[in-house]
Amino acid sequence: MDSSIYLATLFIFGLEYTLCLLLVSSVFDGFIRPSMSWWKHVFNFSLFTLMILGAERVFKLMEGSNGVLHADDVLPYIFSMLCYFLINVLLIVGFFSLQSSHNFYVQFQEILKESTINYLITLAVAFVLSILLERAPVFGIMIFTIIILFVSITFRKYFFLYEKMTKDKIYREQILNSLPVGIITVDNDSTNFSLNTAASTILEMDGEEVKEMVSVKEGDPINASFWSILASQKICQNIKIPYVKEGRDHYLLVSQSELLDQERALIGRIFHFIDITATAELEKRIHQSEKLAVLGELAAGAAHEIRNPLTVIHGFVSLMKQSFTEKDKNKYQIPLLLKEFDRINTIVEEMLLIAKPGAPVLKFVFLEDIVKEIPYAPAVQEGISLHVELERVPLMVDAKQMKQVFYNLIRNGREAMEGEGAISIYSKKLENVYQIFVKDTGSGISEKMKQTIFDPFVTSKDSGTGLGLTIVQRIIENHHGKIEVQESSPAGTTFLITLPLPHN
Repeated sequence: MDSSIYLATLFIFGLEYTLCLLLVSSVFDGFIRPSMSWWKHVFNFSLFTLMILGAERVFKLMEGSNGVLHADDVLPYIFSMLCYFLINVLLIVGFFSLQSSHNFYVQFQEILKESTINYLITLAVAFVLSILLERAPVFGIMIFTIIILFVSITFRKYFFLYEKMTKDKIYREQILNSLPVGIITVDNDSTNFSLNTAASTILEMDGEEVKEMVSVKEGDPINASFWSILASQKICQNIKIPYVKEGRDHYLLVSQSELLDQERALIGRIFHFIDITATAELEKRIHQSEKLAVLGELAAGAAHEIRNPLTVIHGFVSLMKQSFTEKDKNKYQIPLLLKEFDRINTIVEEMLLIAKPGAPVLKFVFLEDIVKEIPYAPAVQEGISLHVELERVPLMVDAKQMKQVFYNLIRNGREAMEGEGAISIYSKKLENVYQIFVKDTGSGISEKMKQTIFDPFVTSKDSGTGLGLTIVQRIIENHHGKIEVQESSPAGTTFLITLPLPHN
């Protein structure tokens, strides 16, 4: 409405009267709205001044004349109004572009689209006011003021209603975007897909990309089960589905339900899912712990029963070895029997190690000193070299248990290299954790075995027990750490151990 008054004044009385009216209006506005920042008043005054000056300049260039409205001046009126409108839009878009990172051209299009109708109404009201000012200035201003007041009250009510609806919409959107659940809504009429923040984050897609993925058959064969449910109208609840993202396995709990309007009519579908990868891993670890607990009970009960007769048999075979001739030894395979007895004894000892209570006795130690105490650490064996570059950081660990960890990993690396290669042990200190890398140049671990490498009795060696890495994992977890296969290829394998740094 201010623009209508300024334009009508510009057309009838000219530039000087219009600028004087703008100044008086700005001062009056400053008094009635003292809470508004001073720079905003100055900005508004400068904005209207530039728009009025631009409109007046175009009006004169188009040879428009002030005073009585003339039909010949329609083009000057329209072009001056257009200039007024464009200056306003450009200045507002420029201001908001400086305040945010949005694209200038996109904001210009949006504001131009939203404000075109408003400025057409402003132009019409400006013509009406100009006619009133020309025919009956006092009476015309009174009538115009009364009409504007009623229109302003009506528009104010609609504005507050619109503002309330907008706030409610934003509030509901914020609720949806704050949920840790991915939600995709599908509209039956337009088949548009809308995603909340969690869905966009998990899938790393927007609505158009999801629509394209659903429309293309076998667009993502790796995650076909996920997209097949979304593409169908199948109603389901809490289906556990694997989802591969960036080469890593994830698990999603997927559900799909009908979307109904206020009259209970079907208008679309709601597809929601949650990432349960951490829960699935926890379940796997619990299952692993249960297996270890059963194995521990079995080991504790069977170890003593096995060791007693094993000791007796081993003793008699040793006596036979001492009394037999070389021919008899070879005939009855005495050396092989003793070797197999030693292997059985090794399995029993490792089972007992799993069965023992794993609470570590924590002391401040340096891992480099622990590695040096391993019997074959200085020279693993001929043809295999050992390189240790551990940063000297004191850690709260059980020295005996950590020695067992490095012993098992070095032994596995040595056996994987089959007599030739290098084992490297190095570290990296981060903010809250200490990372240890144990790398060998062996033949690597197959992709299938990576999934079960820490399970009991899983081994790729003919003479292995499959308990070494299980023991290592249990010791590391008892230290509130983590061990994983960081990298494995035909060029070698790297194990990553992550231990917490002491707080003090």
